Amino acid sequence: MRVSQSCDGNLCLCAMLSNALACMNQTKEGFNMNKFVMSAFLAASTLLSSVLVSASGYTQNHTSNSTPDLYVMMFRADWCAPCKIVEPNINQALLTLQDPKIEYVSIDITNPGLSEISAHAAFDRNIVPQYNRWLGVTGFAAIIDGDTKQTLGCVNMLYDAPSVTTHIKNLKSLAQRNQKSFDLTCPDPNNVSQG
Repeated sequence: MRVSQSCDGNLCLCAMLSNALACMNQTKEGFNMNKFVMSAFLAASTLLSSVLVSASGYTQNHTSNSTPDLYVMMFRADWCAPCKIVEPNINQALLTLQDPKIEYVSIDITNPGLSEISAHAAFDRNIVPQYNRWLGVTGFAAIIDGDTKQTLGCVNMLYDAPSVTTHIKNLKSLAQRNQKSFDLTCPDPNNVSQG
């Protein structure tokens, strides 16, 4: 599926979904709905890659030539109970901060389609080491320096929204001064080889 570079995003998305639905109506019993849904997710993520939206409606636009000061990389899944506590607190913190130099990145392992989108998001931002380190671990967010790509710290369900806000602000100030963090809140890695 090819998307024109010059089209309006909403019109292109509608056209892609309309074409996919027309294709679904024309096919016989052999149509695999899972592949259709995965294709629709991948097409939509490609088209809307410059806009990130979290569950609370926090929206942030980023241009491809702008590197954020921080990435807030949320490791989540629909079945993750701690995520139901962490995500609203992170969303509230980001709404409170309203900082265009902080980018929210969701690493969602709910299903293979979302996992693939998440892998692309990590690769596009050059934060693959964190993705590899914690893939499969959910219920926390890693705070990553946008320039050095080093993990500065993490937030988990022990942080309420004001604490998440303060922690992100403190870690951002360390990132801006190119200082290391001695934060010990990140979980153990999910894999043994970090090479």
